[in-house]
Amino acid sequence: MEDDYISAEEAAGILGVSRATIYAYVSRKGIRSRPVPGTRQHRYRRVDVEQIKARSGRSAASGGIEIASRITTIGDDEIFYRGRSAAELSDSATFEQVAARLWDVDASVFDRPAPRGSPLFERLDTLLAAEAGVDRAIAHFPFLEQANPRGYDLSHAGMAATGVDIVRWLTAIILNKREASADPVHLQFERALALQPEQTELLRRVLILAADHGVNENTYAVRMVARAGVTPWRSVSVGLALAVGRQSKFGQNESLRRFIGEILAAPDPEVVVTRQIKENQELPGFGSPIYPDGDPRAAALVTFCDHALSDRAEYRKLRRAIELAHEFGGLRPNFAFVSTFAEALTGLQTRREFVGLSSSEAPYLIGRSAGWVAHCIEQVASDGHFADSGD
Repeated sequence: MEDDYISAEEAAGILGVSRATIYAYVSRKGIRSRPVPGTRQHRYRRVDVEQIKARSGRSAASGGIEIASRITTIGDDEIFYRGRSAAELSDSATFEQVAARLWDVDASVFDRPAPRGSPLFERLDTLLAAEAGVDRAIAHFPFLEQANPRGYDLSHAGMAATGVDIVRWLTAIILNKREASADPVHLQFERALALQPEQTELLRRVLILAADHGVNENTYAVRMVARAGVTPWRSVSVGLALAVGRQSKFGQNESLRRFIGEILAAPDPEVVVTRQIKENQELPGFGSPIYPDGDPRAAALVTFCDHALSDRAEYRKLRRAIELAHEFGGLRPNFAFVSTFAEALTGLQTRREFVGLSSSEAPYLIGRSAGWVAHCIEQVASDGHFADSGD
């Protein structure tokens, strides 16, 4: 019956959230929806919405943690980092400036010297030489924490300083370097991969647009670990472990990598897209339950690529695939689709140190580490104390 389903506005009103959050709840909390014929709108199962409201009430009554973050605001067609458009920031800011913004500190926090390692770092890195960068980072972080007593300073300024060290060491480890650098992250990638200027620019934008996306499952876990009173080193390690887990978005991204590889290898991308549609398969990397009108992060990257990469055959193929998806089903690319192509273009897929990572995970994880540090800072400040571990 029609009364069983309600509009996004009605659902948002019942739960006291934004429309964008309702779209996210379709995948995250199982709200059933159905399309409105002749439109791009959906209606949402009333009983599912009311059950979520009831569960929220029980959670609050039993001492559950309700998270209200001021770091990132997700609108229907735009993302804001502390009130500034993420897309606009990606046009001109460095990743370090954006990280400082997320941490609510001055960008001069990155003026500090590069952090030093320890004798243990080289010995451990030699043992782990054949492992993926993210696994090496998770192994190194506890010992990097111990090497610098400042890491145990859980004041706002102290955690921001630790955040600088985390970003720099994570970049060094993923790039297979044994010394951290104080240079901007995008320039470290430029040197390591011998990138052209437009490739470096694209990578810088990916780093910024990956930095935060609100309180999702991984970020929630990072915040709960921070709430226990551990340092950001430990909390970010949890984020890294969850982000590349088998059930994570990236752990399930093999079909997207294959799809993009087929598009780039085919003489005509229309053959690849048409085959996928004829076989009644979803187009990997297209559509989003959060952004029915298209992912603004993907739109920002496509706008840049249209300007900077229009003469590249690889991008012309990708652009044609995007156009076909829209012609056939009104579909628009999401962030994973465009950022995976971006990293393929920079040659990350062929690097030995990225074994075990998808082409888009290395910049994504470095970018998102800044967001995780921001959530550590906010969680500790909002608690005002650390949770009792009990027995």
